[in-house]
Amino acid sequence: MAGVTPLYNALKAYRDHRPLRLHMPGHGGIRLPGCLEWQAAAALDVTEIPGLDDLHQPQGVIAQAQEMLALAVGAETSLMLVNGASSGIHSLLLAMCDNAQVMIPRNAHRSFYGGLVISGAWPVYIPCRQDEELGLALTVTAPAVEEAWGNNPQVEALFITSPSYYGTCADIEALAVIAAGRGKPLMVDEAHGAHFPFHPDYPGTALDSGAAASVYGLHKTWPVFTQGACLNLGPGFTRHAALRTAHDLLTTTSPSYPLMVSIDLARAYMETYGREHLERARLLAAEYKPRVDSIPGLKCPQGEWLQMPGVTGLDPLKVLVGVPGLSLTGYQLDALLRREYRIQVEMAAENYILAMFSLWHERENWQHFYHALEEIAMRYPGNQRCRLSPVVPPAGEVVMSPRQAFFAAKRSLPLAECRNRVAGEMVAAYPPGIPCLVPGERISGEVWDYLQYLRETGAHIQGPEQPDLGRIVIID
Repeated sequence: MAGVTPLYNALKAYRDHRPLRLHMPGHGGIRLPGCLEWQAAAALDVTEIPGLDDLHQPQGVIAQAQEMLALAVGAETSLMLVNGASSGIHSLLLAMCDNAQVMIPRNAHRSFYGGLVISGAWPVYIPCRQDEELGLALTVTAPAVEEAWGNNPQVEALFITSPSYYGTCADIEALAVIAAGRGKPLMVDEAHGAHFPFHPDYPGTALDSGAAASVYGLHKTWPVFTQGACLNLGPGFTRHAALRTAHDLLTTTSPSYPLMVSIDLARAYMETYGREHLERARLLAAEYKPRVDSIPGLKCPQGEWLQMPGVTGLDPLKVLVGVPGLSLTGYQLDALLRREYRIQVEMAAENYILAMFSLWHERENWQHFYHALEEIAMRYPGNQRCRLSPVVPPAGEVVMSPRQAFFAAKRSLPLAECRNRVAGEMVAAYPPGIPCLVPGERISGEVWDYLQYLRETGAHIQGPEQPDLGRIVIID
């Protein structure tokens, strides 16, 4: 079936037939003056007409494309997502029982919290293992999950993130055994791992390791338009009717055909050429990561992360570069790379930058990145400037669900007056990106002390209305 693209073929046939389009979208496939780039996409941008199927009730070419997608990634069922991986996470949470308790890692993607608000589920948080030198949250461990489940036996599902943003993979097999032992599903936010099924030397997939469901952000590593994603189900998933209803509720009624076609084309491409490109990328990463790590003043973690409890694999395409021996922060290194070398990395933090290489980057691209880092390190040697933050304190008491907190009356108070109040907003320092406050949690003395530390040190904060933490939004 490799190379077969049913949705693209049907759409191309419609385009080539050149009908008078008296249907949505409003542009009608007509060229915009002065914008040649528009024409190719507009010609394939149509709506649900005979022969082109319907994402909300697929029976034709979309159904065929989804069946081929499932076969390619090793799933029993795969659903195309046009609202990003976030909509898959939201759908899985909404498909749970009303007011269900769901165990999630404390460093979960912000889409988890949106899903908790939409679904009304109650979170039970799992603490994360951290790289304390760089200030990174890497993964959760099986013992931590066992302990959390023992303290909260009413939990209905385990939902984890693997791989992490930084490319570290959790021990999904061990976590799946724990969940199965309690008769509950393990679901995985696998947004950054959509390329794993196509090469045996990359980490294994969540479904192959025993997960009931996983979500791929296809656009992150496949040649897919932004927002393209898929939701994959294995034999352990049972709430099919509830999930399909949730998926329909949360998916636009005007799904983008160019986006869906990009998924169809990319799946065929990955089946045909994915292994070849992944092998080249793996070999280049194996060559250049040690070279980056050998640059004085820089640190590029590799095998040492595999020695950390709970980490069982690494994505070769994620290249994290710490700056412990430079007189620069990660933010400053990011700016230099962009301004002087025309290199734009994925993200930057106080202590590091993160680069994402793709299947299509060539040796010259890796060499350019390495050469830029080498030059900058020579120009900016210095003492270690990495600020080592104290460990993020345990989550406070969950007084109300995130949904209840979302609808509750709120007001802001000076930080000094917020001890023991219930938080109405999220607060997370970056790094490590682990929230110290989530709406609905009580601000314990330990958390309040940590907030004071963040304010005094001028840490980079995400989430609150006032990033300087002068005031905190609380439940009134």
